[in-house]
Amino acid sequence: MRIKNILLILLLPYLVACVTVSDRQPDNVKASAINVQLGMGYMRQNNMEQANAKLTKALRQDPDSASAHNAYAILQERLLQNDKAEEHYRRATELDQDNSEAANNYGAFLCRNKREAESEEYFLKALENPLYKTPEYAYTNAALCLIRIDQQDRAKGYLSKALAVRSNFSTALIAMARINYDEQDFSKAKLYVDRYHLVAKPTAGSLWLAIRIELEIDSNRDVDELAQQLETNFSDSDEYKSWLKIQ
Repeated sequence: MRIKNILLILLLPYLVACVTVSDRQPDNVKASAINVQLGMGYMRQNNMEQANAKLTKALRQDPDSASAHNAYAILQERLLQNDKAEEHYRRATELDQDNSEAANNYGAFLCRNKREAESEEYFLKALENPLYKTPEYAYTNAALCLIRIDQQDRAKGYLSKALAVRSNFSTALIAMARINYDEQDFSKAKLYVDRYHLVAKPTAGSLWLAIRIELEIDSNRDVDELAQQLETNFSDSDEYKSWLKIQ
């Protein structure tokens, strides 16, 4: 299976940027920020009705809050209301040029909707802010999106930058492992998948990738151990079924 068909998960950190109060009413700004936090909390609990109530109220209290628009856009995307989601993602990025979370999320939204060429602009916009707390998200998202359009070389550049910022960022590590496996650089692929397993809980996909790498390197001892983990923890997975087919 090609890597672009595997790496489809883009990250949406629920972070609220600071707001600048100009002619907006301070009490309304504060109340809106509180409702944004409450709304995102309800989203994490999958209580979409309450999340919608709180975020709608936040927008009513402060229509110029980039954070409120960003959170409401996330909610609308989860509710499969993509037109509304795009409207509010775009509005969030217009209202606050320094809201890196909103720019990253809009880029991820565009990529998920097969608008890869447009998405890179917003990942780069997120990275323009020197105060962005989690640039590894935008670098990795840009890479994952480029992989979908067969631009692995450029993707590796972004992944290297993500890992320079945060060397144990698991999403970037497993993406690097998969790219190097596809490029038949099995030694490098092993280094990255091993690093991934040091910082993240193994998944069926990561174990199956590690098994295939070890088979190429011809390390039977490691294969047996990895296969045992795959059977023990993911016996119903497609990856385990693929392993059984080659026995």
